[in-house]
Amino acid sequence: MTAFLIQVSGHPIEEKAAPAYIEGAKGPRFCDEPLRHREYFNASPFWKQEGFGRHEAWQTISAGDEGLLYCTSSVDEHGACLSHVLTVSEIDLNDHEGARLTLSTVQELVPKVPYSDIQAEIGGDTLSEQMRYCGQEGFNITLIPQSDVDRIRELTKPKENNNTSTESHPNESLRDIAEDHFGDS
Repeated sequence: MTAFLIQVSGHPIEEKAAPAYIEGAKGPRFCDEPLRHREYFNASPFWKQEGFGRHEAWQTISAGDEGLLYCTSSVDEHGACLSHVLTVSEIDLNDHEGARLTLSTVQELVPKVPYSDIQAEIGGDTLSEQMRYCGQEGFNITLIPQSDVDRIRELTKPKENNNTSTESHPNESLRDIAEDHFGDS
C-alpha cells in the first residue's frame, strides 16, 4: 500500500486557479474538493510537474491507498492542521483533463494535529521529512511512508477511560470518613 499527503487551502478556486483547473474542479474552495465532493483534482499539465514529488505520487497512488489531508491556515474550519485520513477508491489520469482521485472515505481526525505538533514530530524523528511540505506554498500532493499515517492515527486515537467513577456522594465527605476512621479530635 502507498501512503500520500495532500494539502488544500480555503481559497476560492476561481480566484486562485488556472483556467484548466477551474474547468475540472467542483469547489467552490480548494478544500471543498476532498471535504465535500470526495475528490482531489490536479489539472493538466500541472499533475505531471515534478516539484515535491507530485508526478511520482500521481503515478504511484492506487485504489485502497490511504493519505493524510493537511488544511492550510486559510481553511476556516480546519486551519493549519492535519484534519482527515483519506482512502482512495479510484484514480483517473487523463492527459487532457488532468488527474483525479475519487475518495471512498474522508475520516475526520479528532483531535486535529496542528502545524506545531507536526513540526515537533518531524524533529523527534517520528514523522518523515516529507511532512515538512505541510504549509509550503506550491505543495499539493506527495508520497509519504505508511508510518506517517500510522503515527497520526496513534496521536489522534482516543485515550482509554479507566472507568473510575467521579460521582460525588453528598452524605460522605472526607471529614466524615476521617472522623469515622480516626475518631473525633
